[in-house]
Amino acid sequence: MNILNMYSSLNGQTEKVAFEIEKAVIEAGFAVTTVNVKNQDDVIDLLAYDLTFIGSGVYTWLPGKTMLKWIEKQMDYARKNDLILPGSPRIPGKFACVYCTYAGPHTGEGEAIPAIKYMGQLFEHLGITVADEWSIVGAFIPEKMRHFNNCGRLGNIVGRPNTEDLRQVREKTKGVIDYLQLSVPVK
Repeated sequence: MNILNMYSSLNGQTEKVAFEIEKAVIEAGFAVTTVNVKNQDDVIDLLAYDLTFIGSGVYTWLPGKTMLKWIEKQMDYARKNDLILPGSPRIPGKFACVYCTYAGPHTGEGEAIPAIKYMGQLFEHLGITVADEWSIVGAFIPEKMRHFNNCGRLGNIVGRPNTEDLRQVREKTKGVIDYLQLSVPVK
């Protein structure tokens, strides 16, 4: 399997998750290309990968600005190269896993869902099946926002994603890989 692991992380929470995904993929015996979209000026051929993990933090129900700009660039490329077809027919053997880190101080996980769906649409439009969607709690890091770590709908989220959250990420990553190995014919 050719695996891509992309992320955007403003304060390091999503980066922690991306690195756990990378570790889990390597432990499963596969090579992985990990890319911080902040450092990625070029368009990436997403169709060259069998499995792509993509993640961002949530900022007002959407991925961060860096991820939004990167997705727009990818969509522009896809439109110009006729990669988006009517009905977005599925491409066999191409999958994505979309995730975000979120603090959800007001409505909890509901604040994460629009960001996940937004990122997933890039893949859906290309015909890549979104195999899984994850939301992972991540604490507020900026000093002026830290008070939300104890007073939101999720309770005390100081230190998240924590060891248990990251263990779950590793297990989910392995689960996605195992599922795809069983369901996709070997080339």
